[in-house]
Amino acid sequence: MKNVRNILISLTLSLSIFSIPSLSSQAFAKEIPTDYSVVTQGDLIATVNFNMLRNSNVKLFATNQNVQIQSGGHLISISNGGVVSSNTSLGTAVVYSFNPNGDYVKYLITVNAS
Repeated sequence: MKNVRNILISLTLSLSIFSIPSLSSQAFAKEIPTDYSVVTQGDLIATVNFNMLRNSNVKLFATNQNVQIQSGGHLISISNGGVVSSNTSLGTAVVYSFNPNGDYVKYLITVNAS
């Protein structure tokens, strides 16, 4: 009986090895954004401080404008139409908006409770 139990345990363990995916296929490192991760070819035109309520939407950017979220991607999302949507989290997101010449505007979008 002990022999059968040991065989079943060994068989179960050997089969579980095949069912667990390897760590190398699922472990991804995400680069922490810094001010240097944004490629700025042109000049800073202006810095805009913008306050918005959580769980709200506002059209802030033009449809064809190149917009890049530098930090705070968990706070806001930006649609292709230029609409900024805030989530339930509070804080400040940094967004860069580039014109065709490479010049950019830095937006500090603060999500407030009320």
